[in-house]
Amino acid sequence: MNVLCLILFAFLVNIPCGYWREQCPKFSWKWFWWIHASIPFIIFIRLSLAIPSIFIPISIFFAIVGQIVGSRWKRRRMSQEEKEALTQIPDLEVSSKRNFVSDRDVMVVLLNMGGPRRNKDVPEFQKHLFSDSLLIRFPLSFLFQKLFAWLLIISRAKATQQRYQLIGGGSPIYRSTAHQAQALRKELKKRGRSLDVTFGFNYSPPYPADTIHKLKNAGKKYLLPVSLYPHYSKATTGSNLHYLKKAARDIEPSLKFLPLSPYYLHDGYIQAFCDRIAEQIAPEESLDDFYLLFSAHGLPLYFLAEGDPYPFQISQTIAQILAKLNRTQNWSICYQSAVGPLQWLKPSTNDMLHALAQRGIAKILVVPISFVGDHIETTCEIDIEYRHMAMQRGIKDFRMAKAIEHHPRFIEALADSIERILPFGAGQETVTFYSKFSQESSVP
Repeated sequence: MNVLCLILFAFLVNIPCGYWREQCPKFSWKWFWWIHASIPFIIFIRLSLAIPSIFIPISIFFAIVGQIVGSRWKRRRMSQEEKEALTQIPDLEVSSKRNFVSDRDVMVVLLNMGGPRRNKDVPEFQKHLFSDSLLIRFPLSFLFQKLFAWLLIISRAKATQQRYQLIGGGSPIYRSTAHQAQALRKELKKRGRSLDVTFGFNYSPPYPADTIHKLKNAGKKYLLPVSLYPHYSKATTGSNLHYLKKAARDIEPSLKFLPLSPYYLHDGYIQAFCDRIAEQIAPEESLDDFYLLFSAHGLPLYFLAEGDPYPFQISQTIAQILAKLNRTQNWSICYQSAVGPLQWLKPSTNDMLHALAQRGIAKILVVPISFVGDHIETTCEIDIEYRHMAMQRGIKDFRMAKAIEHHPRFIEALADSIERILPFGAGQETVTFYSKFSQESSVP
């Protein structure tokens, strides 16, 4: 029995060790650490249970097996994440294969993070946010994530509530997303499409399970995700899809997910930003007099090491905007909203404002490039906190372009991305096909 306990411990403890080793550079100190991390504990258990040294090779063998299981588990998970990320590359997402699916069987789901609708909802929102190991990771987070979330809530909840109070006592993201869903529904109807449109959040209602229940009750067979994070990241769109698919496996296993269609280079999406920038410039003023500061939400650097395309897509969107504005100078990219001691994308918006002030730049127009709705990161962090900081440092004219919200051209971009997946006119073929072959096949 003692030998069995030792073998099981050696095997089980090395599964997470192998999982973490797989994402470390080979032969790095972290890589060696995760290989050998369990050895002192295995030795301690063997000596405590007075197990003869003859069983050392057996414990080593099962420790290696555990390492292999953990590393393959990580590879399988990374493989799926990489496949989803690769579909966001425009040259790869074009395919001759089309999904012939009836509109009546599909529900379009707008994906977003969510936010507390009232100040009293802040702790619950933070609990879901900080408990997400796909978004916030650190060594042994699978053991200590809940403790970490609890500590963050205690340390940050009050300050966060005060920040939300500055913008009305809660996040406007629910109302904003509802308006976007309504506008998209109208645009699709105008095009002759009868697609249902709803929305779902990761960290506030409606949660992924709520969304799947809604599809099930409506009798839908397909979920067509449309991310309100225009630039793909495993921390945002990837996380949304992960939890939706997890909820679907538990609630409605037969539900099929249609692919995403990126729109971060769509002309309508780009034009919406250009229009928002132009709104901040009075007729008697010139945009050339303003330094353009494109501020995107930050991302921990470990996502880049895993091939996350987020910052590169941000750069591509900005390049398209600058081309439309015929702008070649006096602009920069920066990143905001970093949390904790981990390394995040740089330069930070804070550092850029400080540098621009030192250079004597007097007029700055901040463009919240990665946001499609105004919420705490724009209306509080940029328009209140960064504005105050800029004024203190001598920047006399600080402006922020409003988020594109339900700008008509943005809604057109979303509708076009949907019709790329579901070409118009395929519905009748599909109805006939499914009525004849519904028993033989469930593959679109």
